[in-house]
Amino acid sequence: MIEIKEKDKWIYPESSDFYGFHTHFHDGRHAVEYYNRKIMERREEYTRVVDADEWNHPEAIDASTLVKEVGYHKIENFFDEEKKASLNAMRATINDFIDTNRHIKSRNQNMVFINHPLYYIPDLYKIAFDERIVNIAAGYFDCIPALSSIAVRKSFVTDGPAISNQQYHRDYNSLVKQIKFVVYLHDVNEDGGPFTYVDGSNAKMWQNWWYHHYPSDEMMENIYGKDKIVPITANFGDLLMANTRGMHKGMKPKKHERTAIHICYMIHPELGGPGHQQETPFANGSKMRKEDFDNLPDWKKPAADFLVKV
Repeated sequence: MIEIKEKDKWIYPESSDFYGFHTHFHDGRHAVEYYNRKIMERREEYTRVVDADEWNHPEAIDASTLVKEVGYHKIENFFDEEKKASLNAMRATINDFIDTNRHIKSRNQNMVFINHPLYYIPDLYKIAFDERIVNIAAGYFDCIPALSSIAVRKSFVTDGPAISNQQYHRDYNSLVKQIKFVVYLHDVNEDGGPFTYVDGSNAKMWQNWWYHHYPSDEMMENIYGKDKIVPITANFGDLLMANTRGMHKGMKPKKHERTAIHICYMIHPELGGPGHQQETPFANGSKMRKEDFDNLPDWKKPAADFLVKV
């Protein structure tokens, strides 16, 4: 549960103003009330008593604690050789979709997104519902959450400016709390457009942050300090995770293209509409193959509650 208090200068998580949307839709108090109601419903529906051994891995608890405290974390060599071979096959599938213009959600000069990746990319569900990922998310919320969305995109090297999520922002599919896992499908150094986090932004936001949807690089460096800008480079097989209510971006690639999977876990369905204050209609949610859902062990099935099984 999140208590609502007020402080000055910096805005901290104890204040309702830490939460909510940007611009005139900013309303942290109602966002917190909604979140508290949803997490209590989730905890009542699924207790940690059932299949407790499956939900309490010490390594996962340590990782979730670090995300709570620091805002981001990386586990090196998370995926074994079998999983890496599967990820390589997924990368080939993604490239084929892009080359043939199939199953594309959106495309612009800088990047391309795959449509309903859980449905169209074979075995992606095995990555998204990896038991360690599910456990980290459960430890983060102290509650059994669910996968709310998954994005698969390829970012290109271009001469154009950074756009959309290549600029600093907060995620708004939850207005209070979420955890996102990032899987690079190859090694990513600073020239490859790494996921970049503003260290400390999970714990404090500046007054009137809601007037800035995409604050500039200079603004973030001036507010938090240049030393707080953390490009999270990684090798193929590593796993990144972050509280993406903190300020972050996918840095625009300088020399190397980047292909990545972004897996979001929350305790309520995706929010959208004006001010992101309404739940997205279930029928419009991310799709998952019914047979893949049926293949999940029973203890993992709650983690697919927000997906459309077809």
